[in-house]
Amino acid sequence: MARTRALDYEDRKKDILKAAAVLFARQGYSETLLEDIATQCGVKKSSLYHYHRSKHAILYGLITWKIEDLAWKVDAAIEAEHTPEAKFRALTTTLVNEYIRVPEEMTVLITQMRYLNKTAMRSVIVIQERIINRAVLLIQSLRPDVEITRKKVTAMAMLYFGMTNWIPVWYKPSGSIKPADLSAMIADTFLNGVRQLAID
Repeated sequence: MARTRALDYEDRKKDILKAAAVLFARQGYSETLLEDIATQCGVKKSSLYHYHRSKHAILYGLITWKIEDLAWKVDAAIEAEHTPEAKFRALTTTLVNEYIRVPEEMTVLITQMRYLNKTAMRSVIVIQERIINRAVLLIQSLRPDVEITRKKVTAMAMLYFGMTNWIPVWYKPSGSIKPADLSAMIADTFLNGVRQLAID
């Protein structure tokens, strides 16, 4: 007879992902053992297998959960606005807030994907490209009077993500720059640059 799942099964499963995120972000995936994750969760190592079949499964579950959640939040934030600039600012605010709210989880998303196997990597990249494509189309819409090649606007999008992806590395929540100020700073810097694009 199959083991009956507890009513809090999904919550416990996600708690393990959150605990693993702290360790993966601080010491890296390869340096983290299942025993470390079990200790972080306050459970026996054998208990982890009831929720995740391996350390790789934990990493994949964590990254999939975070990138799907981020993609959903990005879509919702953009769709709630009506002008290209407002949509871009909503995108920026969403990214900044997530990087500040759950820095360890977002750090794993950015830095530990390389440890996924090829099959897992492909499924994650599909969602990742959805977010990137959202940014690309949004950047194009900011300057409809300028013809920007796909290659160039993609490079611009990656430069933009470069301003947000590393926020957990340096940002201090206790500092004088608040999340809203940081979001405005990033958006203004990028938008000012886009406004300076020459018309071909």
